[in-house]
Amino acid sequence: MRAIEFLNEAVDKDVMALQRELKAKGANLGTFGFNKDGIDGRLGSYTRRAAEKFPEIAAKYKDVLDRPDSVDAQKVDVTTIQDPDFKAKVEKIANKLGTSSAALMAVFRQESGVNPHIQNSIGATGLIQFMPDTARRLGTTTDELAKMDGVQQLDYVYKYYKMTGVGDGSVGDLYMATFMPKYIGYPPEYVLGQRGAEGFSGKVYAQNKGLDRNKDGKITIADVKQSVQRFA
Repeated sequence: MRAIEFLNEAVDKDVMALQRELKAKGANLGTFGFNKDGIDGRLGSYTRRAAEKFPEIAAKYKDVLDRPDSVDAQKVDVTTIQDPDFKAKVEKIANKLGTSSAALMAVFRQESGVNPHIQNSIGATGLIQFMPDTARRLGTTTDELAKMDGVQQLDYVYKYYKMTGVGDGSVGDLYMATFMPKYIGYPPEYVLGQRGAEGFSGKVYAQNKGLDRNKDGKITIADVKQSVQRFA
C-alpha cells in the first residue's frame, strides 16, 4: 500500500455528498480518500471533471462547484517523494531542462499529488497528467505510464518538456508548459477562457473554472500561474 499524506484533515460535507452521487453514477474520482474511492470531501479537478459528465448532478450542486478548489485538495504520494532515486533524478532533469527541482515538484503536486499511477476520468495519467494523445507522441500510452514508478516516468516528463520547452524556467512558465504550452511567454493578462464564450475559450473555462479564483468569468495566464504557487 502506498503511503498517502493528507495536507489537511478538513472535509467539506457538501463536497462529499456530491462525490457520493457521482460515484453512484459510476464516475471515476481517482483514488483519494481513506477508502481510495475518491470520496474525500475535497473539491478539486477530479470531482469537477466527473461532474461535467453528469449535468443533472452538476446543476444540483452548482453552488458547491462554484466554490474555489480546496486548499488541501492535493494529497501527496510520500512513497515517491521520499525515494532518494526519485529526488536525484528530479534534480538531474531539472538541471538539464533549465528549471529547478522545486518548480518540477510544485507542478507534480498540483497535477497529481506526485502519484505516478493516478488517472482521472478523462484518461490523464501520472505525474504531470499526460493525456492519451500526448503519451502517443512520446512513444508510449497512458496505460503503460500508469504501470511505471516515479523514477521510470520521469524519463517521459523530461521528453515532454524537451518537446514543449519550459519558458524562463520559473514555476509559472513550467506549469504553462504543462497546461497550455502554446501560450508560454504570453502576457499575464491574456485571457485563455471566458465564461459563456463559444468555441475554444468557452471550453477552456468550463473545464477549468476552478482557476477563476476571483470569479470574474475569465481565466488568464496569471490565474493559471497563480494556481501552482501554493506548492512553490
